[in-house]
Amino acid sequence: MSDPATEVAFESPFKKVILPSPITIDRPRVFVNPPTIHIGSGDSKLRTIVWVNETGGDVLIWLPNAHHYLKGEAEDFLTLKTIDAGKMLPLEVRPDCVDGYYHYNVYCKAIDGYAEGNSEPGASCP
Repeated sequence: MSDPATEVAFESPFKKVILPSPITIDRPRVFVNPPTIHIGSGDSKLRTIVWVNETGGDVLIWLPNAHHYLKGEAEDFLTLKTIDAGKMLPLEVRPDCVDGYYHYNVYCKAIDGYAEGNSEPGASCP
């Protein structure tokens, strides 16, 4: 299977966040990899974050405070974003992101439940 995130060129540095196929540990689960996105600072600061859906079903992602670290207005992140099965969602990082830890949610139709990370997956600036 080809890696969909390598089919499109992104300006470096970028980070792929993989939403992998479900695994069963007492029930079907999806573990976000990496569970925390470290945006960084200086020359190593991410320019793009790419969520890659390998779950086998559509996912819905909610990034309620992403306007603090991703380009866009607060209203842009209050609605769910759908990532079709086998597809990806690239979003650009703000050059002036606000330091903090920001939770987000990923609902996976393949397991009829939420993906897991460090409890909830999140993004951290710097």
